[in-house]
Amino acid sequence: MSAQRPPVTAPSTSPTPSPPARHADPLHPTDLELARLRAVAVTTPGHADRRIRGDATTQPDLYAAEFVRRLLTQNYQTSREQHLQWVQSEAAQTREPLVVGLVPHDLRDRLAVYSVTQTTSGPPPIPSPQEWRQLSALEAYTTVRIDRVEEPMAWSNAVAAGRITDLGITGRQVAATVTQHTVKDGRTATSSSSVALTLNLQGPPTRATWGFVTAVTYTSVPVTAS
Repeated sequence: MSAQRPPVTAPSTSPTPSPPARHADPLHPTDLELARLRAVAVTTPGHADRRIRGDATTQPDLYAAEFVRRLLTQNYQTSREQHLQWVQSEAAQTREPLVVGLVPHDLRDRLAVYSVTQTTSGPPPIPSPQEWRQLSALEAYTTVRIDRVEEPMAWSNAVAAGRITDLGITGRQVAATVTQHTVKDGRTATSSSSVALTLNLQGPPTRATWGFVTAVTYTSVPVTAS
């Protein structure tokens, strides 16, 4: 700018987390990253009645928790495109250089969806179309429990140092437990992972309510399988 996949097997030793999925760096995007961003089709926003509403839109912690809960709650027998359209309906843009950097203005409307579907390493929060179909064949879906929301230290330091110019932009890291449910050969299985998603949000005073700008990092560590 890293996600539930087919059921994992419980490791015989303590699980080793994969490196955080690195999203394309908007401050210094490579030519390849810009080409990948440009290749992403513009996603039409979903129905307004599916958007986050109420108190969750008025506070960044509440919004971050609800956005991540909905983002990672995935029913693979429904349309992946519909899920992307919901992400786009929550999208907000910023001019903050520390967030969008050298991303061309005409590509910034693709950044929200791009950041949750494409990474330069590791799996993204939303599986690829092929993986989505494979999970659909397993009648898979996920449930999510939000464990913690906090402001990343790096973001707090940037604010304290006066490096943030857009008063409406902020950062949050959300920790959650994601449980994937599947059915294979008539047997139900579950697998849980501990995930962490760092994201940027845009809200007051720049815009009236909070919205999603981009995912920064995503990690998923297998915890249990049954």
